[in-house]
Amino acid sequence: MEKIVSFDKQGRLYIPEEIRKILQFNKTLVLRVYDKSLVIEPIDDDPIEALSKLGKEKLKRKSIETLKKEARGEIEKNAFKKIRRF
Repeated sequence: MEKIVSFDKQGRLYIPEEIRKILQFNKTLVLRVYDKSLVIEPIDDDPIEALSKLGKEKLKRKSIETLKKEARGEIEKNAFKKIRRF
């Protein structure tokens, strides 16, 4: 499904009711910006539990060295993005 939406004068974005019903959004959402895209995701009722599950899945079957390499890569990528802005 695709809809064209716009911001109101106060900067609010209206998500049409039919989309809210399909996605069954809670009242609390996370907004993420990737390049020029906006991603909206619901937060679980218990966000601490959700983060715990996410962390366990991401760390499963990975060595310390692999985790270090991934962390360094993320840091370098984020630093490069910040440098490019100047």
